[in-house]
Amino acid sequence: MKALSENTTQLAFGKSDEVPLTSDEQKICEEWTSGKAAEIMKIDATDPRLLEYVGLYNKLESKKEEVWESIEAAHSLTQSTQAEIPVMQQPTARIGKRTWMLAAAVLTGSIVGVYALYQFINTDTNSVVPAQSIPVAKRSIEPGRTRALLTLADNSQIDLETLPAGVIAHQDQMDISKTTNNQIVYKVSDNQKAGTKDLNNTLTTPYGGEYKVTLADGSTVWLNAGSSLKYATAFNGTDRVVELTGEGYFEVASDKTKPFHVMANGTEVKVLGTKFNVKAYNTDKQVTATLVSGAVAIQHGSAASNIKPNQQAIVLGDNIAINNKSRNEMSQVLAWKNGLINLEGESVHSILEQIKRWYNVDTQIEAGTPETTNILTGTVERSQPLSKVLELLNTNLSVRFTLQGYTVVAKAKK
Repeated sequence: MKALSENTTQLAFGKSDEVPLTSDEQKICEEWTSGKAAEIMKIDATDPRLLEYVGLYNKLESKKEEVWESIEAAHSLTQSTQAEIPVMQQPTARIGKRTWMLAAAVLTGSIVGVYALYQFINTDTNSVVPAQSIPVAKRSIEPGRTRALLTLADNSQIDLETLPAGVIAHQDQMDISKTTNNQIVYKVSDNQKAGTKDLNNTLTTPYGGEYKVTLADGSTVWLNAGSSLKYATAFNGTDRVVELTGEGYFEVASDKTKPFHVMANGTEVKVLGTKFNVKAYNTDKQVTATLVSGAVAIQHGSAASNIKPNQQAIVLGDNIAINNKSRNEMSQVLAWKNGLINLEGESVHSILEQIKRWYNVDTQIEAGTPETTNILTGTVERSQPLSKVLELLNTNLSVRFTLQGYTVVAKAKK
């Protein structure tokens, strides 16, 4: 961690919420809320877990005296050279919520320190943790849930997890509603006038999230974790076109006059009315389209092919390979949509990718780890906490899966 400037320290400990910031102090705050904070603190500013820590400030305010010792201890654990950090005394004056959060961030200086602080705050209020002895606390990492971010045509954004059921937005003459079972539906307003504009919306699920949307034509799309779908609020032209990143399961409403196109990483999936799954994560370096019913045409560059129900097209480079799928294999492809994590026939890398996206954790494969787990079969419910999933995974003979902080590590069993 870089040495902290003197005026940053003064801002952290010398300002209450009632006193306006000076221009210099404002500049410091802007630096800390920009990308520079990630470099200084060695934290990924896009890590969604940071929001969880920021949300602790009310608890911090009520437990300042006890927490201060924990911060100092966590700080000492994360610094190799104490000479870089100026000596700071515990403040005696009142510290506002805003500056208390900044002080905590300044002192901890790393995600490790913040995590240790998180564990301290969530222990019993009567327990005391020695300043120089903070145990490594185990935390149950819960599964993902129904949540997503909706970006409207004007680039305004709606957090769908926090809104109650009902009409949540209007796009031209389309009403966008959230249902009681957590999905969004597009429907023409009752007071529609002639014609609707072609506006685009984007539905994005984070790691640890999934969502369902019913489009204006009645087609339904389930989005897996870490995915996004861009689509028109009203399909006015001769085609229905959507853009997918990640993974989605589609049940397309039949309309012979308007083909439905899914664009994913340069691959086009064209249908009239059918049920199919498309997987196109950037980390996969390929696009797979698996057909449940109906008919689908696949095109990538000059390569084109048609697939039938219970077939899967794998687009890799400029080639399209078609494979037949058994009923069991089809169930494995659609496991995520049915609330399951598929283990059978999956490599260690593939299993970890599923865990990474659904439980919002990092993953690591140590050198010498076998590519397969040999005996793992079947599925596990995605509603299970991560600890339960790892217990099941560790019944295999060749690979051991462990949770180290927020990283699931796979290594060969000795």
